[in-house]
Amino acid sequence: MPRISKDPLVRRNEILDTAEALFNRVGYEKTSTIDIAKTMQVAQGTLYYYFESKDALASALIARQLEQIREHYARIARAPHLTAYEKIAWVFVYELDAPTGHVENFKYLQHDNNAVLRQKLYIQTICKFTPILTEIIVQGNREQRFRVANPALAAEFFLSTLHHWADSALFKWTPEERRLRLQAIQPIFENLFGVAPGSFALEALRAAARGIALDN
Repeated sequence: MPRISKDPLVRRNEILDTAEALFNRVGYEKTSTIDIAKTMQVAQGTLYYYFESKDALASALIARQLEQIREHYARIARAPHLTAYEKIAWVFVYELDAPTGHVENFKYLQHDNNAVLRQKLYIQTICKFTPILTEIIVQGNREQRFRVANPALAAEFFLSTLHHWADSALFKWTPEERRLRLQAIQPIFENLFGVAPGSFALEALRAAARGIALDN
């Protein structure tokens, strides 16, 4: 019987799916490429055809999980009819309410043996999303709504703070705890963006983001 070859993209995603399931169950540190290959019932060489190491596989997994979120951010950033303030408001509400369920997708990173994956998530988030947020802040400066001297640094600080202070994908915050944590950093972000006090109050952000759909 001839060997059945799978589409490379299908096989690659199967490897990532299997790795994700194992990382979720036993953690990255306790999962080997042999474990992944055995679970898939394929030769270990199959994995190395697509990924040179377990580390490279893990990086690809995080990149895949972030891609849809990055596209959502980029779509909003490109929307010509939205102000910069409306776009930043959307980011806050998107991260707080997680309407697409993206926060749940990262809950497995809370596993004690997934510290490497948490670090990869942080690095990729900063690298992939800082340019998008920078673009929005530059627009806000142009509209004279924001007063930010260094948009790229402000974007990086914003992302770092938002994801370390209030991210329930990394910490076991309840929705109410996340809301309170965002409320606590409100004045810091208002100062960062050079806006009037109250501009980043959650009710103001929700009002500004209301009706903004991802098909913008």
